Amino acid sequence: MGVALCVGGHRLKVEGECAERFLRFYKGAQPFIVDCCEADWTVRYGIAFEPATDGETLNEFTFSEINADCRFRRCGDDYFYEMYDSASGSRLIAMRHRFGSDIVEATECSNESALRFSLWFALSMLSAASRLTFVHSSVIVHQGRAVLFLGESGTGKSTHTRLWLGRIPDAHLLNDDSPVLTIEGGRPYVYGSPWSGKTPCYVAQRFPLAAIVRLSQAKENRMNRLSIPGALAALQPSLPPALMQDERYADLLIDIISDTIAVAPAYHLACLPDEEAARLSCRTIFG
Repeated sequence: MGVALCVGGHRLKVEGECAERFLRFYKGAQPFIVDCCEADWTVRYGIAFEPATDGETLNEFTFSEINADCRFRRCGDDYFYEMYDSASGSRLIAMRHRFGSDIVEATECSNESALRFSLWFALSMLSAASRLTFVHSSVIVHQGRAVLFLGESGTGKSTHTRLWLGRIPDAHLLNDDSPVLTIEGGRPYVYGSPWSGKTPCYVAQRFPLAAIVRLSQAKENRMNRLSIPGALAALQPSLPPALMQDERYADLLIDIISDTIAVAPAYHLACLPDEEAARLSCRTIFG
């Protein structure tokens, strides 16, 4: 029968005993589970197939949470994502998706971390054409609008948002790792998602985007608004990096970025991990 999730305003149906069992017990999924009626996209687990051996390797990376080697490849219109145990070389999961299709097929998988990440990756592929993508960021909501704080790991995104939560009235966390950015009616909105990194914050809510802030560490606090090219450069690295290596997916994602920065301002915040940095970013965005 399957389990359905509503993510970013769209319904994702997940089929296959291994994934259904995981979702029913995964805390992050519970706020997003909905009635299993007609879905926009489907991910089917338990499909036996062998990924094509030819084609182009688009991206290879390590999933450090479980020490797995990952590979994303393209063969014509078909895309393949695979995860292998780094120590043993055994395959944890393989997925395939035909570009433009609303279905992703996946092999059986017993590793919960691999299942969780594979669902994220499948939804990334399925949703890009619908003007929806994940953004690696920490999101604060204030005065009914969302702020995306971007930055490489270790630059202080979570620290900065914790300062907002402790020092800025009426501020709350929407997501601390992979919120959903989508364009609706020509305007950008941010949704919570079932993926929130090391901070468990699973909120099925949606807010208009107020601003984008890229963080960097500095010896003093200063904040400036970015030009359109600067805003593009600030947001692009935080979108799914594997998909950005493929020209077709990259075109779809850059369209989302372009529509976002045409409406929402983007800033660079060079800052210390202190209260004044949070107050500076709040004053600059909200006045």
